[in-house]
Amino acid sequence: MKNIKKIIGIAMAVTLLFSAFGCSVNEEKLANKAVAKVGDTEIPKKNLDSVVGFTLVSYYANSGTEISMEDSSVSSLKEEVANNLVEYELVKKAAKDYGYTKNDKEVKEAAKETLKSIKSSSYLKGDKYKSVLKQYGFEDEKSFENAVNLYAQFSTYTSGFAEKFRNKVQGGKYATANYMTVDDIKVPASIYYYCYIQKAMEQEYNEYQKQYSGSADSSESEQKTDEQKQQELKESTVAMVKEKAAFYAAGKEAKTKIDTKKVSSKKAENESLSSMFGSDTLTSVYNAYGITKKQYDEAGKWIATADLYKEALEEKVTYDKPTEKDAEKEFNKNTKAYDKSTVSAKHILTSDKSLAKEIYEQVTQKGADFDQIMSKYQKNSAVQEASDLGAFTYPSMVEDFSKAAFDAEKGSVVGPVKTEYGYHVIYVYDKNTVEPKFEDSKDTILSKLDSQNKLEAVNKLDEDIKDKHNGKVEIEDIDEPYNMLLAELKKDNKVKIYKSVLNK
Repeated sequence: MKNIKKIIGIAMAVTLLFSAFGCSVNEEKLANKAVAKVGDTEIPKKNLDSVVGFTLVSYYANSGTEISMEDSSVSSLKEEVANNLVEYELVKKAAKDYGYTKNDKEVKEAAKETLKSIKSSSYLKGDKYKSVLKQYGFEDEKSFENAVNLYAQFSTYTSGFAEKFRNKVQGGKYATANYMTVDDIKVPASIYYYCYIQKAMEQEYNEYQKQYSGSADSSESEQKTDEQKQQELKESTVAMVKEKAAFYAAGKEAKTKIDTKKVSSKKAENESLSSMFGSDTLTSVYNAYGITKKQYDEAGKWIATADLYKEALEEKVTYDKPTEKDAEKEFNKNTKAYDKSTVSAKHILTSDKSLAKEIYEQVTQKGADFDQIMSKYQKNSAVQEASDLGAFTYPSMVEDFSKAAFDAEKGSVVGPVKTEYGYHVIYVYDKNTVEPKFEDSKDTILSKLDSQNKLEAVNKLDEDIKDKHNGKVEIEDIDEPYNMLLAELKKDNKVKIYKSVLNK
């Protein structure tokens, strides 16, 4: 559920604008005393150091783990805190426009509760509290309390403003803005947000399934950063909206009639993953994107209609029907695929080539009993499978396995045979040879060729529709409304973050 939680969380990241070279003399002087500048407002490095120190103390209070200031994670933390402090200064400039005012009582209460929680930590008993404060740059308890107050001030302010902003813009310009134009159809941003939410849920579900089944590729997932995953999510959403818009436009152009009952059914089908996240979470999600429940549902109906247009247009596609001559040509070309002969075999499968050779040597010794040896290896953790496969046709197994089994004599053992699954030692205990006849497979082949021809025609139709009704994206930098506001404020206020000062 990590991405869903990120969607409803406050967007804390802003784009860093800094340059290590080419700074003016004034900028160099400013960089020596400020870690960042927002408009005319300087953010002192001491504020950054205070919040970083507070965060490390808080982490220790919760985990009992000390993090050295030289640790690479501290560099990332400094960058994150700098972004947070910049965000605080930005939203202060926009607060009046959205009717938001600081709640001093809330800030005071947040600071009080935070400090109380840290002091009550079992890891900070006795003199340990003062020693940890000193370790992270605090001269005394008072200086740490000041850091707690600073953190409470900017975190409470930004979260409060974000909530106020989202409530005020919900259902407004961010949702109704024209995101894409296809032909003369305007696609509102609410459609994009709907698709983004569906894609996010799909991504979360797939990751959960991989982890649950144990098929997750840790090396691949570790290589992808959150930013890369987010970018992939955005790109796939844009592609989804463009495709849906193309079929929506094509359906309209063809004056395709759609049963309204089917729209509701298709919408429910498209939103089948929603139950995983619960209605409260979903409400928070689409609220974060500035759309109302009504807009969310309307977007869902729009997408469902586009899907039904696509199905209707594909159903009407014309294509060449296969002839008996086509079927006979296919039969002669791939006779083995239609061979009804069977082989009955048992096998022992392992990913260890040396073990496979060892097994082969055992089962080919004079008087060896394959069943007994197979039974023994069923308990070996290095063996993936040791079983009776029964009777099977040539096309029902992978090519290398079938070739070895069908080429073998009845009662013989072959192996090790390498396939994508590992190394097999195969015992063929029966063979039933049937002479392949075209007439026996004619109907099957005609049906197969008909499906192939239709699929090719459908794929061509789909590509033609997408080429003809190619939507133009009007809002390239679309994002969560709060992030879009921050980006706009950052640009207007010429935000600078001085990396040379950041890492001192």
